[in-house]
Order: sequence, then structure tokens, then C-alpha cells
Amino acid sequence: MAREDLEQALRETLARQAGTPRPLAVDPAGQAVRRAERLQRRRTLTGVALAAVATVAVSTGMAQLNTDHARYTSPTVVLGDPVGPPATSTVPSVRLDGPVFTGLSLVAGSTLVVDGRGTDLGGIGPVEGGLRTGEGWLFVGTPGAAGRTVWAVAGTGTSRVLLAGADAVAVDPTGRRLAWRDGTELHVASIVNGQLLPGLRTPVPESATPVGFVGDDVLVRVRPDRAGFALWRADGSPFQAGPDRRVLDVYGRLPDGRLVARVTASPRPCLALLDPARALAVSATGCPVPAIGDGPGSVSPDGRWLLVNAAADSRSAEATALLVDLAKAFGAEPVTRQVGPAVAGPAVWPAAEVAYPAVDGTLVRFEPDRDPVRATAALVPGLPAGQRPALVAAASR
Repeated sequence: MAREDLEQALRETLARQAGTPRPLAVDPAGQAVRRAERLQRRRTLTGVALAAVATVAVSTGMAQLNTDHARYTSPTVVLGDPVGPPATSTVPSVRLDGPVFTGLSLVAGSTLVVDGRGTDLGGIGPVEGGLRTGEGWLFVGTPGAAGRTVWAVAGTGTSRVLLAGADAVAVDPTGRRLAWRDGTELHVASIVNGQLLPGLRTPVPESATPVGFVGDDVLVRVRPDRAGFALWRADGSPFQAGPDRRVLDVYGRLPDGRLVARVTASPRPCLALLDPARALAVSATGCPVPAIGDGPGSVSPDGRWLLVNAAADSRSAEATALLVDLAKAFGAEPVTRQVGPAVAGPAVWPAAEVAYPAVDGTLVRFEPDRDPVRATAALVPGLPAGQRPALVAAASR
């Protein structure tokens, strides 16, 4: 029966039941038809919604079952208000005078010092490293019982916790991405407007540690107690440990893309250049004297110099830093110079100079092109006991 015929039949039946030939002020038949239509629409919408939920559930199940590949994820959730109060005004007692501090940015305790002037960062710290970006600063906290924290501080001084509870963290030199390990998963995410966007994650061994970025890839130390590094191509590919069992440390990147590293060799570890395009294959080696030792290292932006620690010498109880001329490090006669106390943390390269925190608690600065090197060292006043200054590098473009 057509809809019009059904509607007419309902009207006639209801009119007869009412016992009056006059049209009704309220049309019961029309109400019944409209009620039926609304019910049908609700049933249709409910069915579509259930189908959508089922589709999402199936898709999610497929993504979770496919554990051999990287998956999209959301960053670690931080409970509480992530936005801190603006940093306080300049703190006169933390003013740092002298040539060592000129043009440098560093964090001493919870104080950000820029060109000798201090600003209290409030609840941020202690800090292990920092990066100056176009929007402000990124600070990576020291490891603690609850893991590591990453803060974003805007130019106005307001702070935001980007990440909390991470086992290990690496910051892209451009300041646009973070990589971190949480348990047995390696994550990577972009930083946009002071917030982390959902990124990718992949299963990794619990010993794996992200230590840096090589272009779009994440550089990972496979195990902290033995040699071996790998690259995770964060494009949806799974993490693979790779064949490398020689690389002990990676210090930085040359302008041509190769990595400066320390590798196992006989009778002592040597320097090597690694090719990221060939699974970190060694393309050149050099064994400077004195030998390279444990600890952090840094490559100058132009790729000319390597600042690193010299190997421990049984004849000398004092550890020293070593400056290596990378232009001559892989030839027959590597050129090296001892330049000051051993390096304790990441260095920065302002203009034609280099500055680094030393193991004796001082901040050391010198010109690498000068021979002999004339290093200047100074203590950072007001630094809490047991802490070292964390130098803030400028983000690369």
C-alpha cells in the first residue's frame, strides 16, 4: 500500500471513531505517521553509529595485532595543570660576569642565565640539557625515580610539561621532535605550538636508548653495557637492532651526513666515520694519540673539530679533554691537543669558540683554532651542591 493511501485510511478510521464529520484540529493520523517516521530515522542513525563503532573496533584490533610495525600513538598524558606561572624577573644574585659567560645561555639549578643575566624558572629542574628554539626553550630533566621530564618554556616565561615519566629522551637538533622510550616502546612525536602531536611507536628491547636524530631517523644505542647502535626509520617501519657490534659512542654529524664515532679496535678504541645510508657502516678510521676515552663528545657545526675525553692514563690521575682535528684525524698522523679538564656534559660552539662543563665543576671556554689553546675556566656561583651547569644550544635550521 502506498504511503498516501495508508495516511488517508488512518484519517478516515480515526474520523469515524471520533463520531464527527468535521476535520480535527489536531490530526492524529499525521501525528502517528510522523512518530513512525521519527522512530525509523532513530533506528537508522543508531545502526549507522553501531556500524561506525564496529569499524573502529576492528581497525584498532588490526593495528594492535600488527605489532611488527610502528603504530600511531598519543604522547604520554601528564596529570594536573601542565602550564606553570611566568618566570620571575631577573635575579641579581645570579648575575654572571666575565668572558666565560659572554653570549652563553645555561641553566644553573632552576635559573636560566642568558648572557650573564639570571631568570628564575620556578619548578623546572634540575636540568641536564637545553635547546633554544624560535618559540622559546626546551629543557630535558635529569633522570629520577619517576623518569625524565621535558619542559617547554615560552618567550613570555610560561612553562609547560611536554613529557613526563620517560625512561630516556632525545631531542631533534631543530627542536621540532622528541624521541623517548617508555618501557619496551620507542616513541617519536612532533612539537607544534608548545605541544606534542600524536606520533609513532614501535616495540624495542628494554635496554634500547634513543640518543639523537640523524635526519628523519632516530639514533638508538641498543644496549648501554656493550657496543652497538642502530637507526630507526620513523616512517612506520619496525625497529631492528642491526648488525653493528663495534660502535661505542656517537659524537655528532659532519656536514656531509656521516657520523663521528668511537669504535672497538685493537689494541685500543679508535675514531670512525659511519655512513647512515649503509646501516652505519664504517667508511674511515683513525687512531689518535692519546687515545679517546669514555664520556660525552661534541662535533663543531662546521665539522672541523671534535671535543672529547682522553682515555684514562695510569701515569696521570687527572682526566683531560682532548681536541681532535677531524680534517687530519683519519690520516697517517692525527692531530690532537689536550685542552683542559675532562668533559662532563654537552658542549656548545658560540662563534669561533667552544664552551663545556667540566668534571671539576667549572665552565671552560677556548678558541679551538688558537695554538696553543688558551682556555678560561670559571665556577658558576649559586649552583646547588652536586649539580653542574647545563649549557643551552641554539636549534639548527
